[in-house]
Amino acid sequence: MVAVALGAIDMNRHYAPWLLLAATMALTACEMGQMLLEKNAQGDELQKETTIGVPLPPGCPTFTTSLPAGQSGLTVSYQEPTTSQAGDLLANLAHTTIYLSWPNAQTKAIRIWTNDAHGGALVTVRDIPVPAQELGLCVTATNWARQESPPAPPPQPKP
Repeated sequence: MVAVALGAIDMNRHYAPWLLLAATMALTACEMGQMLLEKNAQGDELQKETTIGVPLPPGCPTFTTSLPAGQSGLTVSYQEPTTSQAGDLLANLAHTTIYLSWPNAQTKAIRIWTNDAHGGALVTVRDIPVPAQELGLCVTATNWARQESPPAPPPQPKP
């Protein structure tokens, strides 16, 4: 399963908290020996891996939220899975997919190819444009046999 944490940022200001979070994640990941995949949704690489108007997988969206008024983008962070649904260690992870849905707008799917078929990388995709303040979000993992996992469970609220 893929754990998902949603971090929204205002694209016009307030970069410092996001940078602090990213630096903390990077330091923690380096200490733990984890790989980091940081991507920009507006970059050429992810523009080629973004599909509009795809059907949502069953069970998606597993996380819905409202963004602050005037917010024009968001950042999504999660960790790639390391085990299959049966509990076996992964050896064939191909990519993860972020599905975003909005009322009265077409669904967007962003595919992020892994650097390690065993998974476990901390993935951060920033600068995802947001066409509406209400959105649904889920993340799936797909193996090289093109078998897609069910959506990751929603994050638990922090007290």
